[in-house]
Amino acid sequence: MADQLSTLLTPELFESLVNAKLPFSMTEPLDFEDVGQKQFKGKAPIPSELVERVWRVLKALSKLELASVPDLLQFLPPIADDHFPRQALGLQLLLDQMTRSLLRGVDGRWRSAYFDVISLKYAHTLDTLSEEQKPWAWSRWKTFAMLDFWVLARTWYICPFVHSDEASDSERALLFTEETRNVVEKETATIDPYRAERDFILSDIYGVPVMLKEGPPGAEATVQMYAYWMCKLMDLHKPLVDKFGRYPYKNAYFGRQNTPEEEEWFKKRAGNPMASEELRSRLKQDIDAGIWTPLGAGRIA
Repeated sequence: MADQLSTLLTPELFESLVNAKLPFSMTEPLDFEDVGQKQFKGKAPIPSELVERVWRVLKALSKLELASVPDLLQFLPPIADDHFPRQALGLQLLLDQMTRSLLRGVDGRWRSAYFDVISLKYAHTLDTLSEEQKPWAWSRWKTFAMLDFWVLARTWYICPFVHSDEASDSERALLFTEETRNVVEKETATIDPYRAERDFILSDIYGVPVMLKEGPPGAEATVQMYAYWMCKLMDLHKPLVDKFGRYPYKNAYFGRQNTPEEEEWFKKRAGNPMASEELRSRLKQDIDAGIWTPLGAGRIA
């Protein structure tokens, strides 16, 4: 299977994913209003040919038991190679972000209970590297990229920790944003204004959809404004894990029942609705029977 995956998990694929998800210059100052539109408002759709390639990779991986998924570092350049940071990012975008873009309906179980597991394991593997070797380290990127681009790249590296139900991963995500904040404060000689709101941010269980609806900084946004906004957005995920010990919106994909408190949260939040009863029933049938509906069943043409 590793040989088959090596024909799919290629350097060219990883570079294509970085270019598609971050279609910006690495060496010139960025227009962060444009960045926000492309990152959060759908102004930079993924090319259909690349989407088809991603589907082929995801389907190949879905044939494996989780315990049989090989060490993904083998598909990347040597850790010390200058291409390692970008290609490591491309692989993470494949596992964590493309699955969120593509896997809908019954395929959501594959996203939450399968690919998120792989993505998180991969993120932990990267996190075991020394500080100088970590692909998200500013010391690695600053030799070939501006702070503007690094802020965007580093944002996506944190996502597997943010998306995890585990409290330890939530704590790692919090440390990750603090590391980001410290670099940006040092490089721009500014202070994150959201530091004054830390107690509220870390207790607000309704903050994520509100921030997403408002959108990132617009006209006249600077790299530091965008970075601090992103750090706040990531940190706002932690209160849910602290409150419920899990993400309630993932319950259906694990066959978990919502608690009354979680039901109340669903009613009050401003984000997408919870999974329909029809979908919950279908997922529960698969989980109880110990089977998986083949990946792609939820795909919309």
